[in-house]
Amino acid sequence: MKKADRLFSEYWRNKIGKCEHCGSKDNLQLCHIHTRNIRKLRYERKNTIVMCASCHTHFHNKPLEFSYFVAEKKGRNIVDWLIRESNNLEPLSNEFYSEVLERYKHLTNN
Repeated sequence: MKKADRLFSEYWRNKIGKCEHCGSKDNLQLCHIHTRNIRKLRYERKNTIVMCASCHTHFHNKPLEFSYFVAEKKGRNIVDWLIRESNNLEPLSNEFYSEVLERYKHLTNN
């Protein structure tokens, strides 16, 4: 899972290339809207936002403000979808993780 996390994060940080909140290109991180513990959303772009470390920390300390930002950035339909999907938990197979690794290892330099 760690390799899949790294590849997924690297791919989206490189593709977006800047903080989706402030526009900074420094210290980019891939932030999850719903915790990474919800495994089926862990590698879902709809569940992530690229942010600089400063904005990421800011929103961790202000979760209500973050929820408004997510609704504005992603749209209400995506927020509703994330809520539905996070409430519809199902076990994930080893094939799921293999597919994630295959998909992102070809898209990054690793």
